[in-house]
Amino acid sequence: MTKLANHPCHNEPMDPQELTEAQVAYKTAVEEAEKAKKYRDEKFRQAKAEGATQTDIVKATGLTRETVRRVLNPDAAEAVREARKRSAKEKRA
Repeated sequence: MTKLANHPCHNEPMDPQELTEAQVAYKTAVEEAEKAKKYRDEKFRQAKAEGATQTDIVKATGLTRETVRRVLNPDAAEAVREARKRSAKEKRA
């Protein structure tokens, strides 16, 4: 087994398996966060379809109006991102 260089905080060399485990844990957490975000977005859209206003969702969640707007209208959010990219490119040119 290959050992990594001694780190000043460790008495023993770092085992590469620890790095692998850390990466797996991170990847798992990211996947879970993506699932949670999809669930949240579905619930926001369901609430809107059932008559909730954007303001109702903001008050219930504590999120900004802009965040709720982006969730409820992903096409508009994408258009804003594209416009910002174009604007940034124009500023650099």
